[in-house]
Amino acid sequence: MTSGPDTGAAGSTAPVVPGRPGGVARWRRPVSIGLLAVGTLVCVVVFWQSVVGWFATLAGVEWRWALLAVAVQLVSMQALVAQQRLLLRAGGGFGPHGSLTVTVYGGNAIAVGLPLAGSAASVAYSFRRLRDLGNSTALVSWTLAVSGVCSTVSLAAVVAISSAATGSTVGAAIASLASVAVVVPVLVLLAVTRSTEAKHLVVRLAQHLLKPFARWWRALRPSVVGPAVDDVLTSLGSIRIGAAKATGAAAYALANWVLDALCLGLAVLAVGASLPWPGVVLAWAAGALVSSTRLTPGGIGVVEAALASALVAAGLPASQAVPAVVVYRFVSLWLLAAIGALCLVLAPRPVHPPELDAPQPDPQRRPGS
Repeated sequence: MTSGPDTGAAGSTAPVVPGRPGGVARWRRPVSIGLLAVGTLVCVVVFWQSVVGWFATLAGVEWRWALLAVAVQLVSMQALVAQQRLLLRAGGGFGPHGSLTVTVYGGNAIAVGLPLAGSAASVAYSFRRLRDLGNSTALVSWTLAVSGVCSTVSLAAVVAISSAATGSTVGAAIASLASVAVVVPVLVLLAVTRSTEAKHLVVRLAQHLLKPFARWWRALRPSVVGPAVDDVLTSLGSIRIGAAKATGAAAYALANWVLDALCLGLAVLAVGASLPWPGVVLAWAAGALVSSTRLTPGGIGVVEAALASALVAAGLPASQAVPAVVVYRFVSLWLLAAIGALCLVLAPRPVHPPELDAPQPDPQRRPGS
């Protein structure tokens, strides 16, 4: 590894290895760590009474169940890592387990940390990280889109099955409609990428819609938009996923939700309570749906109220429902957010290995020699 730019006899500069920290990167990490430490201290001071109340609530918790809930939640996150790795490999992409783990945890921390815009910011972060690994824009877009569809459909399936098991036909119908609303646009997009006529129609439509803005942004001229849209659709259409891998991606998404629901069930057991599993899943589904609105960072306050109310409605006394929610949220929100924050601060930006292994030009070598 070179220690810095090295000028040869001909005055050339030796290439710098990609990913080597520059002047800004050298101080960015210490500053980020300092800001994280200060932010943590401020949160502890501001929410000290709440923290004391949480620990008082957790005093009577059976820690074997709480620790098992932690293990289950970590396995749940690894299901998402395995899903993204499977999808990237299905498209011929590159996704090492360590980098994908950092990406999933970091994206989760961003999603729960920002109100309203958390999901969009999380997708942007994941997109950049996966692109930095050397994957194409089309493959990364396809991977994130398929992952999101699998996640939404799997959540709807869990809610529908649990609703049907408890006799709630309305909940099952709503969940089924939500699945259809997500799947239909994806099927339409797949049909477009497979049909030459449909691609040409979409290209012409995009050119027509964006043409009025071309006077301000030259990048939106029809001569630029047309080839760009056609290239994206062609790239997406070239990605094929077999039935086995599609089933595997759906299974990983389903495992993620089921394990998260199991975490809530273990939290109920941790406070010494007992509740039928259909009731636990329905309560968990209520919390998941409220959390998806992103009204507050991580759904703080809103999700706790929804979960506690749902557990009480399912037959759990309030004296046990509230501690169970505290245990579940500590494991599923605060623990994962803390790990994600550390990943955001400490994890280096990924560099595609082939870029490091690629032969570098010799500054002393003359052309044609």
